[in-house]
Amino acid sequence: MIKSLPIEENPREKAKLYGIEHLSNVELLAILLSTGSKKESVIGLAGRVLNEIGGISNLKNITYHDLVSINGIGDAKAITILSILELTKRLKSAPVDSFCIKESKQVYEYVKDELMYLPQENFMVLCLDNQNHILKKKVVFIGGADISIVVPRDVFKEAINVNSTRMILIHNHPAGNPTPSKEDIRLTHIFEELGIMMGIKVLDHIIIGFEGYYSICKDEYFEY
Repeated sequence: MIKSLPIEENPREKAKLYGIEHLSNVELLAILLSTGSKKESVIGLAGRVLNEIGGISNLKNITYHDLVSINGIGDAKAITILSILELTKRLKSAPVDSFCIKESKQVYEYVKDELMYLPQENFMVLCLDNQNHILKKKVVFIGGADISIVVPRDVFKEAINVNSTRMILIHNHPAGNPTPSKEDIRLTHIFEELGIMMGIKVLDHIIIGFEGYYSICKDEYFEY
């Protein structure tokens, strides 16, 4: 197993010390395989696998049957490798939310299908850069009908983690009416004041209902 290898030969320890990008193809594959056999170390197995398939480039088209035909590769190892390959393909084809947010209607169209008919209130934050491009979308609270227990620290942490300078707050009203409550407006003001102190501008707080939405800040923050 990898953990039984000396530190200088242990790819997991090397990744922690020097960064995953400094590992060789054999070492990366060894991490996925995790174990070798009584007759062969996991590093040896990884090297042999790459040799038998003709190099790392041939992994992209490999099949389950190709993998399990290699001595030392069973069901679990084959599925692990195929899972990583599939994730890589999906990452390459995943859409990038890089469009520029200019008005609240764009935000509504972007999140309505996700939030509109949820039975519980979800509080979401959109983290943006200086040009209002989306850096991150995250639901930070799921609860009942009272958003007063949303912790601002948890929301701002998401923005700080991606070096965001602007944010948009969003939540749904499970009853369907997007009209803001007094608590919605109070919470918006709290976030605006905290944002000024932290250098993160709160552009808007949008409430999603069944057939529409309400922009508390009335789009005034979308001009830049």
